[in-house]
Amino acid sequence: MRHLTRSFCTRLLCAALLSLGLATGSTAVLAAPAEAKTWQVPSADPEADPQVNLNEFENRILLKINRVRAKRGLKKVRLFQSCVDQKSENWARRIKRTGEFVHRDQMKVIKGCDLVWTGETLVRGVGLTPEVAVQAWLDSPSHRAVLMKPRARWAGIGVKVDSQGRTIGVLNFGDAT
Repeated sequence: MRHLTRSFCTRLLCAALLSLGLATGSTAVLAAPAEAKTWQVPSADPEADPQVNLNEFENRILLKINRVRAKRGLKKVRLFQSCVDQKSENWARRIKRTGEFVHRDQMKVIKGCDLVWTGETLVRGVGLTPEVAVQAWLDSPSHRAVLMKPRARWAGIGVKVDSQGRTIGVLNFGDAT
């Protein structure tokens, strides 16, 4: 698929290969995480193949989203948060195992990670790249709303490849304030 133009590839993937979902804006009043472990977003590793190294796939997704946010005057989502990241990893693993491409109840993420807001986007496709995944989300108004939410502070991303060769991406943004 590398020989196809980007816009054609995006339309093709959006129309034929991608299933997108969204759960947004759940709100609850909870205390901030007591001892949430966070770490800075790493830079892209030009030596790593994101199709093989799924951690690199995740890194590149967040780097691309942050570039778009910065262009629109929004603060970058600077931190992976261990609880949110684990929830994303677990949900990607569940989708891979069951094949059920559905959102989880965001209140479980909010309560489980002591947050007040979360937003979730899902993507699945064959030959999916980080760039195409982010562009597909940006092309969807409801997904763009999650990616461009000013209060997004923490990120969690889970990427898995299922038995049919489809890349599954689960992105959660969250905020505790």
